[in-house]
Amino acid sequence: MRHVLVAALALVPAAALSQGHTLFESESGSLSIVNRAQFRFTRELPDEDVQLVGTDGPGEGKGAFRIRRAKTELTGWVWRKTLTYELQLSWAGPEPGASTQTPLEDLILTWDATGDGRLRLTGGQFKVPLGRQEMTSSAYLQFADRDILSGEFTRGRDVGLMADGHLAGGKIEYAAGMFNGNPASRLGNDNTAFQYNARVVFQPFGSVRYSESDFESRLAPRRMLVAFGLELEHNDLHGAGSRVNDDSTTIVGGDVVLKLRGLSAFGEYFGRHRAPETGPSFRSDGWHAQAGYFLLRDRLETAVRYARFDASDAPDDDVKEVGGAVSYFINKHALKVQADLRRLEDETRGTTDHELRLQTQVIF
Repeated sequence: MRHVLVAALALVPAAALSQGHTLFESESGSLSIVNRAQFRFTRELPDEDVQLVGTDGPGEGKGAFRIRRAKTELTGWVWRKTLTYELQLSWAGPEPGASTQTPLEDLILTWDATGDGRLRLTGGQFKVPLGRQEMTSSAYLQFADRDILSGEFTRGRDVGLMADGHLAGGKIEYAAGMFNGNPASRLGNDNTAFQYNARVVFQPFGSVRYSESDFESRLAPRRMLVAFGLELEHNDLHGAGSRVNDDSTTIVGGDVVLKLRGLSAFGEYFGRHRAPETGPSFRSDGWHAQAGYFLLRDRLETAVRYARFDASDAPDDDVKEVGGAVSYFINKHALKVQADLRRLEDETRGTTDHELRLQTQVIF
């Protein structure tokens, strides 16, 4: 039987199976396929004055099963290895910032103009460079999902062009792009303006992946990884008609991340200035911090987080999140089980809700 299997594999030239990827490669291109699924149970525990749909009265909780994410990603190169592509489809419903009409999430074509990553040119639909947690794939989070800050200040995907790369031996990473500035998968731009984004990251001890748990510091030359990021976004929606009173929004942000001997920690701040079509302009801001530690190296991890943001110029309208999580990694992020509990406070509504989530992720 073993000889039959070896002979069968030999019939597929340049094919390999590794880490959930199936790779086909020829002289003219390659294709790598990855599937990811997240199975979740959520128990909602509302404020005593809040009644959930389907319950008998205020304060009564309820639970639900859900396939939170089911995605297929196809990546590879075509014609030359410096010309790469990525196609990601979502089968479990739209993600924030993606289209509600199509399963398309990412469609990217990237040309490595220098051949060594110093300058890459990218076009298509993808996440704009804003927010470390938002730019981190949901596959690599310490909690079951991103926190409230990312949902408030970052929009996720858009269609446009971007230049990015790394300099100084990978110690500096940069990205700058121009996008439509409206929800992903739209047929065109809603007005005559575009959205502009820029981000730069300094990482003196080596590349810090967009992955929240520390699986990598032991491979760093100094056993420690640190990164400092600065970012800017400007999106003028005046005349777009997406709201009764469209805003022109400018966001500045900064983040820092540390990974050392199983400890991971990051913090991020956003400051936002909004100028409505009518009425006075105003400022709002928000920040979050998160830390995790492996109790059993690469196996059992605990994490805590805090997030808050000021939703508008109105007083006493902060939204806050406090939470804790535990994760057990069977095969790193490719197969893991997570549980988290978070407390959500909304000053405008005057409510405090709680939520328990249990989730299993498999990448194959």
